[in-house]
Formats: sequence, structure tokens, C-alpha cells
Amino acid sequence: MSIKQNIVDGAHIKPFAKFYDNRIDNGISLCKNHHWAFDKGLFTISDDYDYRIIVSNNFQEESPNSKAMKEFNDNQLWLPSEKKYFPRIEALQWHRQNIFIS
Repeated sequence: MSIKQNIVDGAHIKPFAKFYDNRIDNGISLCKNHHWAFDKGLFTISDDYDYRIIVSNNFQEESPNSKAMKEFNDNQLWLPSEKKYFPRIEALQWHRQNIFIS
């Protein structure tokens, strides 16, 4: 018996439950752990068109068996091949101002 499991989630930048925005530019693809961390505000994405990861200074973790979240700080997101699918800057600004824990 084989079990198929997705390891990538589509994360809404502005929460769907609040904004009902299911447009592709209100989303980013993340693993399940990073989806959870993004929703909790432990990291955000820069809103100045360079799409860099910003990890909260208040985030502490122990991750002996995987890459620590802090190691992703200042890395650029892998973006879609077409600019029309890039995360919307306005949504990233909202996330940074309303969800991110600096």
C-alpha cells in the first residue's frame, strides 16, 4: 500500500478566513512547518520587491536534525517563472504589519 502525502502547502499571505482572497498572488508555497511559522508571524517576506525572508528576532528554536529557521534569514524566495504569479506586495506589507512578530 502506498500513501501519497503532500509536503508543500499553499499558504495564504492574508488569511483566507478574514479576506476570502484565493488569488494566486495572495499565496506562497511552503512546507507544512514553515506554513505554520508564517501564519504565527515567526517570519515574513520583505515587501520591497526583493522577496527576502525576514525571521523574527524573538524566535528561538532547537533543530538538531534540520536546518534552523534563522539560517533562512535574508534568503530570497524562489519565485515563479512568470511575474504575474509573484506574491502581491500589498499582501506582504499587510502580513509584515499585522502578523509578523519583529
